[in-house]
Amino acid sequence: MICQDAGTTNPTLLNRLGNWRDHEAWLDFVMRYDSVIRFTCRRYRLSPESTEELGQRVWIELAQRMRTFRYDPGKTFRGWLSRLCQSRAIDLLRKQKAEAVQSLSDLQVDAFLQSEIVEFDGEDGAGSERPQLLLLAEEVQIAVRRRVDDRTWQVFWQIAVQGQAIRETSQVQGLSYYAAFAAQKRVGRMLREEGQRLLAEQRVLQRESDGVAIT
Repeated sequence: MICQDAGTTNPTLLNRLGNWRDHEAWLDFVMRYDSVIRFTCRRYRLSPESTEELGQRVWIELAQRMRTFRYDPGKTFRGWLSRLCQSRAIDLLRKQKAEAVQSLSDLQVDAFLQSEIVEFDGEDGAGSERPQLLLLAEEVQIAVRRRVDDRTWQVFWQIAVQGQAIRETSQVQGLSYYAAFAAQKRVGRMLREEGQRLLAEQRVLQRESDGVAIT
């Protein structure tokens, strides 16, 4: 599972996603929001396979949408992302009900179908480089998690991924407000730095494989 400092929206990062060749921006985006999407998708209590499919659907759409997305400072990006996940969850449940892929009670499905949702009618993009970015981001998470203690990681997770208030997290973890805030920021910074380092290494290896001299 991949996670990153998604607690605060970065408008500059979102605007950079219009350029698919900006791999550093896309890697940062994946690390920030993949775990948020997974966490949101699990709320619908689907099977593990269906939850994974739902996450794939959301990322496929994001790969297309973020290239023309314009951040509205009057709204929250996490709220927009949550509504997108909800809309795609309902689409998936409709598909499963029609095809009888798994046993779902009519009450459960109807409850989702009757929910108030915001429609997202964008085209589905392929996002062919997403698997490579996910693998790279996975390596980043593993590397950083080995360098911090479990409580520091839990503080980061609760604030950045679960959206828990810093004050509440500090009380649960037995830390001061400043210590919890600093831990979350430190892990987020470490993830970004490690991501940039691995991305630079990947570029060097790609150039070498293409026969380009490195000076």
